Amino acid sequence: MRGGFERSFSERFPIREITPLDPEFPERLRQIPDCPSCLYLRGELPSDLSPSVSIIGARDGSPYGREIAEVFAGALAGRGVSIVSGMARGIDTAGHWGALKGGGRTYAVLGCGADICYPRSNYELYERIAEQGGILSEFPAGTAPLPANFVRRNRLISGLSDAVLVIEAKERSGTSITVGHALEQGKQVFALPGRITDHLSFGCNQLIRQGAELLSCVEDVLSFLHLEREGELLLLPPKEGELSKLQRKVFSALDTKSIHIEELSRLLGLPTEKLSGILLELELLGFSESPKCAYYRRRCFQKTAERGEMEKRDGAEGPCNISKDLLGF
Repeated sequence: MRGGFERSFSERFPIREITPLDPEFPERLRQIPDCPSCLYLRGELPSDLSPSVSIIGARDGSPYGREIAEVFAGALAGRGVSIVSGMARGIDTAGHWGALKGGGRTYAVLGCGADICYPRSNYELYERIAEQGGILSEFPAGTAPLPANFVRRNRLISGLSDAVLVIEAKERSGTSITVGHALEQGKQVFALPGRITDHLSFGCNQLIRQGAELLSCVEDVLSFLHLEREGELLLLPPKEGELSKLQRKVFSALDTKSIHIEELSRLLGLPTEKLSGILLELELLGFSESPKCAYYRRRCFQKTAERGEMEKRDGAEGPCNISKDLLGF
């Protein structure tokens, strides 16, 4: 009976191979320094046009840490935020389950082949993620879960995310590797504070001391993503069919903080002449705006509770200013 169920699952979710040449390859990963040459996938890929957050932390997370991870993931997923993690025991597992219970989408980046559930105790979770999100790996089917693979895959977890939430971390842990990648990639880092006597809080407290955003409530993250509960502030969510492949690429590179066209040109590898035309198209479609000459950003709207009208809002602050050199855990 078990074998028949597994065959049925494999038939419903066969492993697909996606390369950067494929239109559906995540634009977020195209922009990281060490873009994978191939992704092996069960389920679907996270949309470039939807907000995405990774929730990471200790494998031996405390009951409190696991509860916070699950609650945060559920609340964020319920607001349309994709939750990315590594399906490890502890905080990762709690984050995935929280997203699933919240009715949202979650994505697991594995340090082994996408056909292997690791740890085996997460088999039910593995199946649910494939059904309600996706299982991703840069390693071919059959690749064993070796320690070096997990170190390497961490850059993809941060790369697929707009922000990284560190729930619990020891003084020295694999979480610091993911944080380091996040800083290289210009991603926002949040850290949950904890007791100074708690070894599982040392890494988070250290991050906060070095400049990470203090994570005190779900609204901290919703505010960064412009998804506040009050006023329902949203990054304008275009439907994928409304934009061409090139328009999507440019839109994915924009944030609510203005960026100069020259910097955007270097980031995307597009000549400024071509880029300015695409930016104008996005502006005419209502997806971007130019607050001042040669600067561009995503257009944001706020739906007020009283009138139900959409109002523009200025861009938010950029990523935190932690220096990678200061990471001491």
